Amino acid sequence: MIKDGQWTLVDYDHGSGRSVWGYFDGAKQHYRVDYPVEATIASNTAVRNAAQKAWTGDYHLIASVPLNILHDENTGLMKAHTEGDDKFVSRWLNSSDNRAWRTKEGRV
Repeated sequence: MIKDGQWTLVDYDHGSGRSVWGYFDGAKQHYRVDYPVEATIASNTAVRNAAQKAWTGDYHLIASVPLNILHDENTGLMKAHTEGDDKFVSRWLNSSDNRAWRTKEGRV
């Protein structure tokens, strides 16, 4: 049994590195899902540093966002995308809080 404080490892995906942890508080079972993002952040930083500064041409990779963040209800990102709320998506991507997911400098 693998423990992290009161949490016990329930499942681990060797391919993605995703781990699922659980603990029982006496009344309810709680779960936590951890995703490794260090490689994505490092890759985004490398791509951003190598990208041309100009916004010319037809295509620009502007971000690489892990799926767990995209689908997290607290970010609102997937809901905004689904509803066509481009202003929200742009504001989210332009926020300095989300810079780790950007692969291109500038404003969206």
